Amino acid sequence: MRVGILAAALALGAAAADAATAEPAYAAYAAGDYAKAVELANQTGGAEDLALAARAINAVSYFDGGRKSARRTADEAYEIAERAIRLDPKLPEAHLQAAIALALKGARMSPVRAFFSGLAGKAREKIDVALSLDPENPWALSTSAAWRIEVARRGGGSLYGADPKKGFDEFMKARALAPDNLTIAYECALRLLADGRSEWRGDGLAALDAAIAASPSTKFEADVQALARDFKEAIAAGAAAERAFIAKQP
Repeated sequence: MRVGILAAALALGAAAADAATAEPAYAAYAAGDYAKAVELANQTGGAEDLALAARAINAVSYFDGGRKSARRTADEAYEIAERAIRLDPKLPEAHLQAAIALALKGARMSPVRAFFSGLAGKAREKIDVALSLDPENPWALSTSAAWRIEVARRGGGSLYGADPKKGFDEFMKARALAPDNLTIAYECALRLLADGRSEWRGDGLAALDAAIAASPSTKFEADVQALARDFKEAIAAGAAAERAFIAKQP
């Protein structure tokens, strides 16, 4: 049973804290200079700044093909997100970045190790806090949706109370709140198609087309869009290619 959970792209593309974070740090993040973004955000040191730093480090981990290095990077992101939480426990973005760091770490572990680490449950706690602070936050909703669907798909549904149908509803709500958002659309497509339910396939394909048609505003979004195009090509190549693409995603 693999319950290392999602490695969601979702809140990695979030814009909720952008206006509050230091402009140079966000500019570096948007350009894909994640190391510079972390450096600048740490210099300022506020909760929003640290949440941005965690986001930048999570972005590195998300695209890291090395299992050990991705886990180390996710640990670093989690520690910084926790610092942000200590400074401002009511900042949803900080809780989301902590959840994503846990997810990224779990996705690079063996199923047994991920299970005994309890990462799925820990990530759920962070997601629930973010939702309690901002129930209409599309990033929190989509992160929650991906958690529910992926935990259930990987065998942890009964253990963690992960209801994929609730996840589907959360994805639809997140998409309605942010219909032009590239990363939410891609994550929705990936998780719905990975689940394999025929009744969700149309919504998944529509979300994938939306991700491909969107205009990226950051380097991370551009990289996610490239994944969306690859996914579309895999789907066109047939069921085996589609499954292989899904299996490679964290």
